[in-house]
Amino acid sequence: MDKVTYIWHDCFVVETPSATLVFDYWRDVDGSAPKSPSFLDSVRKHKPLYVFVSHFHKDHYNPDIFSWAALGFDVRYFVSVDVWKRMRHIVSQTSVYAGPKVGADRVVVLRPGASYSDSMACVKAFPSTDVGNSWLIKIDGRRIFHAGDLNAWIWRDESPASEVQAGLDAFQNCLAPISAVLKADDADSGVPIDYCFFPVDSRIGSGYYEGARCFLQMFEVRHFFAMHFALGDDGEREVRRADAMRTELYANPASGMCHKLSSPGSSLSFS
Repeated sequence: MDKVTYIWHDCFVVETPSATLVFDYWRDVDGSAPKSPSFLDSVRKHKPLYVFVSHFHKDHYNPDIFSWAALGFDVRYFVSVDVWKRMRHIVSQTSVYAGPKVGADRVVVLRPGASYSDSMACVKAFPSTDVGNSWLIKIDGRRIFHAGDLNAWIWRDESPASEVQAGLDAFQNCLAPISAVLKADDADSGVPIDYCFFPVDSRIGSGYYEGARCFLQMFEVRHFFAMHFALGDDGEREVRRADAMRTELYANPASGMCHKLSSPGSSLSFS
């Protein structure tokens, strides 16, 4: 049994039989940013905790995640190179930094194209059309993809056609290595990606869903979850949330399901 919980913006918690994975924690389910968010209360400490940070932008990275190592979790952090450059003081035993610190042995730094494996999981880092990484994790026979800020960031309403095409080309270039890895690894699974978390952000205007639509046409995905719609004030967030949940705009009717998981703290379970 697996469980997927939406926390806030790009943060999801995925529970598998062997481990718990947390992606891009920024704020807790009530919009606050405590050092020990409430969702940790339900995370089982007898299972490893894998925490992923795709890049350093403040809506994806909260340095307080490193205080979780002192709460009794068997935690390992996976960070992009740009995050590592901004957190060296957190792993330094001699720095004067007064915030939460963590041992360097708990931190795995991956650049696009690099990978990490242990007895439970295989983690591969891929490029982004913005900063940092997107992630593909294989664990318990499942494949989990978290895009970070990988998306077709195109502003059709205000950009010349050449810039729009350049953005689409950059997006396709980022998808190519993901496709190559999945094709090479497809022999042991009939469904390449089990859980996919991907930006659907209507701030960019018309065609805001093109990245998601393209991804779902290119890859077979069992369960798709939109994200990156919790910026702005309450009214703006509600509009972005509603736009992101218009799954009929980007779903692939021939493959998988697009879930409307958009209420902070809400969960879905899968057998």
